[in-house]
Amino acid sequence: MTQHNSALEHKDQSLLQQWLAILSVAIGAFALVTSELLPVGVLNDVARDLAISSGQAGLMVTLPGITAALSAVLLSIGIGAMDRRKLLIFLTLVMVLANFTAAFANDLPTLLFGRILLGVGIGGFWATAIALSARLAPRGVGVAKASAIIMVGVTLATVVGVPLGTWLSGLFGWRMTFLLTAVLGIPVLLMQVFTLPALTPKKAISFSDLPALLFIPKARVGMIAVLLIGLAHFAAFTYIAPFFKFSSGFNGQTISSLLLLYGGAGVLGNIFAGFAASRNVRNTFILVGVMVGACIFLMPHLGTHLSGAIILTAIWGFAFGAFPTCANIWMFVAAPNDVERGMPLFVALFQVNIALGSYFGGRLVDQMGINSLLLFATALVVLGLLNVLAFGRSVKNPQLAPNT
Repeated sequence: MTQHNSALEHKDQSLLQQWLAILSVAIGAFALVTSELLPVGVLNDVARDLAISSGQAGLMVTLPGITAALSAVLLSIGIGAMDRRKLLIFLTLVMVLANFTAAFANDLPTLLFGRILLGVGIGGFWATAIALSARLAPRGVGVAKASAIIMVGVTLATVVGVPLGTWLSGLFGWRMTFLLTAVLGIPVLLMQVFTLPALTPKKAISFSDLPALLFIPKARVGMIAVLLIGLAHFAAFTYIAPFFKFSSGFNGQTISSLLLLYGGAGVLGNIFAGFAASRNVRNTFILVGVMVGACIFLMPHLGTHLSGAIILTAIWGFAFGAFPTCANIWMFVAAPNDVERGMPLFVALFQVNIALGSYFGGRLVDQMGINSLLLFATALVVLGLLNVLAFGRSVKNPQLAPNT
């Protein structure tokens, strides 16, 4: 089917079908990213059940991040003219199988195999996300708004995936958490089967397209900041549950409640960023970075008491809820004509943050303790902020204000 016929097929759908189609992608994005971040909230349970260290359990976050980073780049090139509808359905099926594998794993290698499988699904999804937002925009909805709808699923997953996993684990156990996630993916899969139109590609992406954003100074500043601050966040937050357990002495119910607070605050942060960053992305990004850095630095000093832990967790959740939206808007402001070509590499950068943050965080936790990890993460945030302050002064986005 040609690109023109694909567009016609979508427009021939009823408005309800068009909305269900784009929602199936947004919900699929939420399910994928939630599945990726679920282990952060259940590290203690998994480590105890499988008799491994917290650092080893952190590989559940590291390996899918590495796999997704590779998949985002390689699949964006390798899929060629493949119908994206079939690809999306396949990747959702991969997610379901990956979570079933994790739920029934009796040893660390089997568990990690399931997590690697999930990474393929995550990276593959992002290989096609930009094109899908344009092609699935319902009548009367612009491409930018359609992209935002899909990004809502991702942003919400980054802030509620951890507390959701912790809450479910507290109620049913960590295995049931993965099982429920797998089962919940089945309706999403069926929704995609019955609502997605054919989605033939506009243009294949080549290797030469991938570094497009790196050659644009304003975009490069943003990518460096995302790398440093994102790395700090995932290094520290991946091990926040062990910190609350062993340093603060909180019980499982208290930790679950704190992470639910983190998720709720993150939703508010996402809303805030959509409003503030579309008007002044640099100042919003700096504010978010300062909040993340301050929370990481103060956690060993104030987070050992419940009142301090509540305040810092809420601020941290709010700040990181805003972070992905700020990062995306920065790229659209800095390089509006090159975002599509450079997005696979940008997505890979986020996945590298998750993988390297959780990996090196685990090494520091096992060898030097959680406080050393938090101090190291604080230093990374400071470097990211200095980069924005020194080299990002010309990043302005008045062109976005009328559209918000």
